[in-house]
Amino acid sequence: MQTILRSRRALWVGVGLVAGGIAAALIVVSVVGSSDSKSAAPTTTAAADAAAVPGSTPAVTASRAAGAAATAKLFRGIPQKLNVLGNPNAPVTMIEFADLQCPFCRDYALDALPAIVQEYVRPGKVKLVFGGISVLGPDSETALRAAYAAGLQNRLWNFVDLLYRNQGPENSGWVTDGLLSAAGDSIPGFDTRAMMTGRGTDAVNAAIDAIAQQANEAHVNQTPTFFAGPTGGTLQSIQLSALTADAFRPTLDSLTK
Repeated sequence: MQTILRSRRALWVGVGLVAGGIAAALIVVSVVGSSDSKSAAPTTTAAADAAAVPGSTPAVTASRAAGAAATAKLFRGIPQKLNVLGNPNAPVTMIEFADLQCPFCRDYALDALPAIVQEYVRPGKVKLVFGGISVLGPDSETALRAAYAAGLQNRLWNFVDLLYRNQGPENSGWVTDGLLSAAGDSIPGFDTRAMMTGRGTDAVNAAIDAIAQQANEAHVNQTPTFFAGPTGGTLQSIQLSALTADAFRPTLDSLTK
């Protein structure tokens, strides 16, 4: 049965009563999915190697620096506000519930997201919301706290992309302070120290709690899970057969035409 989310306005009011202020804004637009993916870490590919963050492993190569530049290029010039990417007045909203350790979330981020950004977000047709949750273990929460702290500087999307490009085996301890700092240092104009110290703030705690609650209420049982619909209206679950840009185009085209 198709899952239907309440309108963005209703979600904002509900979250605002719990979290309030900046945390509410960070939360509201993250209303989709949780996951119990137990899959093995994805096989390393040439594309992933080329995108790795400088400093994430002892062997630093020029290709890793180029990968950080590619992340910056993907999001350059696109508005970000907390966990929202795109024109705030975009007519369509798509929300993803994701775990930063989930290999399928990584596949979406590397294989489908760039085309969606270029075709729908950059032209102002669709805005994206990252609903991060931690269901796979300790590394998930460590990464998620840093991502939401990055969102307080309106660079969550850059930070999340860099983490996916460097995703390690599940709960292997791959989410180290060194990796988080390297990711932050790879984002132009980013205050890495503020991100690192902001991971335990009330705003981040409230965002994590509220988004997890919303995921539970939506009965989302896997990551990534996506909802889309008119901004300010009803968001419906997207039924996907693959995590490719082609799989999203029928839904997004029907909503933006």
